Amino acid sequence: MLRAVIRPDRGADDVAEEWGGVDRASQHGVEVVFADYYMNGTVHAGTRAKVSDRVRPRPSAMLRHRVYLTLTVGEGDNVQYCQRRMRDLWDNPARGQVPVNWTVSPLLADIGPALLAHDQRTATANDLLISGPSGAGYTYPGSWPREALDAYTRLTGRFLRRTGMDLVYAYNQRLPEGNGWVPFDDRIVRSYRDNTPLRGIIQSWETGDLQIRPAGLAVIGNYWPQGNAAEYRDGLVKHIEGWHGSGPLFIAGAVTAWKWTPSDIAELGELLTDPFEVVRGDTFFELLDRASR
Repeated sequence: MLRAVIRPDRGADDVAEEWGGVDRASQHGVEVVFADYYMNGTVHAGTRAKVSDRVRPRPSAMLRHRVYLTLTVGEGDNVQYCQRRMRDLWDNPARGQVPVNWTVSPLLADIGPALLAHDQRTATANDLLISGPSGAGYTYPGSWPREALDAYTRLTGRFLRRTGMDLVYAYNQRLPEGNGWVPFDDRIVRSYRDNTPLRGIIQSWETGDLQIRPAGLAVIGNYWPQGNAAEYRDGLVKHIEGWHGSGPLFIAGAVTAWKWTPSDIAELGELLTDPFEVVRGDTFFELLDRASR
């Protein structure tokens, strides 16, 4: 299995280069590790640290007629983010006030075990580490050669088991017109299901209107209202306008790692009153599975 480590020279808004480059690598069966500004990588990779392979205990929850929201902070595939920006977010005193999923690269078990061990050790009961896009390296599974995809998901499975993660935030290739994403299909999800311990997949989607179960595994598209905490709350309220409370509703909310902090998340949590209930990702997928029975 080849792994591409690239150092992109691009601005934050130059997304076409990212999508095109990652898609091209995916077509050749190569995953990407964004490692620009990852400092002292050789030292970090050579440092010994105890990385836990245990999944955090899942808080029990009752399935009720509520809007269940799970919030996921992105960018975790980027190992320099895990080393730098995420540490700033992690040290924010407001962290832990609201349940949050933090994407990190499971490859940190090799690339930076001390970083991952620190996050595992200092996580609160409201912090859940999950895999960043789209497992063991940033990639678009739908673009992979059909005969090679299992190699990627097997590698992902090995790293997920080493790090105790059973959820992934994942991307797929974009639609030809560039407006939206291609949903995961049975072939892709079956590869994840058969080769990893995943209990569910949050797929990058942004409009929040994707909820499918290909190959028997729950896939939900994220929803990203953007804006500040009040605008985010207003977006969520508008998003559920057609919900009449006759059953549970599930929303996977995206949080931008470069603009928001745990203080912003805590502010959002204060603004979200009934019928919203914010839960960790593992509880979210447990309830989603119960609701589908």
